[in-house]
Amino acid sequence: MIPVLAKLSALYKWYVLGILTLGYLTAELGHFLIGVTSKATAIDIMYGDITCQLNKTEPHFNLTLNDLCTSAHNETSCAALALDDGERFCEWNRNGLGIDYQILAGPSFIAVYTVVGVFLGIAADKYRRIPMVALCVLVCGVSIILMGGTQQFWHLVVLRMLFAAGEAGLNPMSTGVLSDLFSEELRGLVMSIFNWGIYGGIGLSFPVGRYITELNAWLLGWRVAYYGSGIIALIIGFLTFTTLKEPQRIVIGEENEEGTEAAKSK
Repeated sequence: MIPVLAKLSALYKWYVLGILTLGYLTAELGHFLIGVTSKATAIDIMYGDITCQLNKTEPHFNLTLNDLCTSAHNETSCAALALDDGERFCEWNRNGLGIDYQILAGPSFIAVYTVVGVFLGIAADKYRRIPMVALCVLVCGVSIILMGGTQQFWHLVVLRMLFAAGEAGLNPMSTGVLSDLFSEELRGLVMSIFNWGIYGGIGLSFPVGRYITELNAWLLGWRVAYYGSGIIALIIGFLTFTTLKEPQRIVIGEENEEGTEAAKSK
């Protein structure tokens, strides 16, 4: 083999690790966006509790003013709260919390994720994993984009469930592929890098959900965060399907046995 091609071939498995990690990261980003954009989403789609809360008059969070706002239990008393110059510092609006948010963040996701994850784990043991990983990432991407276009609360619930079904297969299938690609000596390192996807996605959800929403690009507010995240997931899913190949399955410890037998034969 040409030396350059040999070097590129040696880098292939690290490329696979990068693509699978990015796929996991984008899924986790979509998973946790709802927690960051919940208030903006609730105001737009109209779900969750309505309370008196601190508005954006103050550039920094003020605990005293916040306590005054939360002590108001109706719209009239909330509107009566104002600074000495007459400027109101409270607003009577949806806060993005309550039972509706709990359904979105908890049961609608967890119920599907836990059940579907088992079936996809079984499928990973029997069928080609790369196409299934690609499909899972694509499902996540499509779900995130559609969440950005939702107009009703129940749409969001259904799409969160669809998203959960897609994300459920990423961990068992990806770790199986990586275990087959990398030797036993590198698996600990590889799995550590792959798990960056979890914390990278969680960490990115805060700046993406907050600052992109505040940017209000094209007057779309929180929706742009979902559209952008979903498009990135679609790109990663496409690369997974078109550039990765199914590795040969290896039983853990099998490579050591083969090495021992080869040494004995010499």
